[in-house]
Amino acid sequence: MTPPQVATVVMYHLVQPPDAGPVAGLKSVDVAAFRGQVAYIRRHYTPVSSIDLVAAIDAGSPLPPRPIVLTFDDGYRCHRDHVFPLLQAERVPATFFPVASALIERRLLDVNKIQCVLASVDDLDRLVREIDAEVEAASRNGDCLPPSTYRATWWRASRWDPPAVVYVKRLLQHALPDAVRVPLVDDLFRTIVSIDERRLADDLYMDVDDLHAMKAAGMTIGAHGDRHVRLPTLPEDGQAREIDGALRVLDAVGASREAFVYCYANGEHDETSVDLLRARGCRAAFTTRPDLARLAAGEMLTLPRLDANDFPSDANAPPSEWTRRAF
Repeated sequence: MTPPQVATVVMYHLVQPPDAGPVAGLKSVDVAAFRGQVAYIRRHYTPVSSIDLVAAIDAGSPLPPRPIVLTFDDGYRCHRDHVFPLLQAERVPATFFPVASALIERRLLDVNKIQCVLASVDDLDRLVREIDAEVEAASRNGDCLPPSTYRATWWRASRWDPPAVVYVKRLLQHALPDAVRVPLVDDLFRTIVSIDERRLADDLYMDVDDLHAMKAAGMTIGAHGDRHVRLPTLPEDGQAREIDGALRVLDAVGASREAFVYCYANGEHDETSVDLLRARGCRAAFTTRPDLARLAAGEMLTLPRLDANDFPSDANAPPSEWTRRAF
């Protein structure tokens, strides 16, 4: 039996010059570093599109040596300003995953509100204490668990963040009940960031015309949720609404729903998520699990991706661990 083909998939979020975005200090890949990464990728890999991965399964089409797919999440305006021109100049295909409510309704996503709070706060320890105080008060009313319970679960480092940052992100993204979480996120954003949400959304996200131009130039447009909610936190009908809402992006840019690609918010999914996507004709869906992607029929809706930080930003750098594995 012929072993499955293997591809590398890389995920990016913000790509912009230092402190050039609408909120200073947001975590991002510097444009100069991105340019170096593209040169490194050109040297060691063959860029292909996510549709090429689907064709490798559907039609048995062979992929070129060391195929790599570049993906860009959330639909940021910097993708139009800095990423798209460079990809065009280098003739590198890519897949863009905007969030429907940010693109269409210009809604500022909670995940971005939280990023802005973390970028703007002067004292992280004080922020943690303020959040714990709110959680403690809510727990006394029976609205959530006490802070000690959340700390036992979420006070831990990730690949890129220290424990305090992970704790803040997880509580404000999904761990707290929405009745506690949503007002807390809005209050922190209002008091710490104090920027008009609609104005920030217009500055932060691309619009439909931007995506039309990218699609016309050969870029792939996929779906990435309606509100950027972690699917396993929702019941089945809620997951269905989040996925169906996400597909509005495809309609807005004139992309087909018959064989689309999807990116899970924060990479999270469960069997229900996979079943719902399969029933809607999704052909490839991407997680944030770091690994090379095996292109096998049973694995196309749970494909792993590497982070941009896993790659050198110098074209002449020696092959990284992941590049050596791709060899």
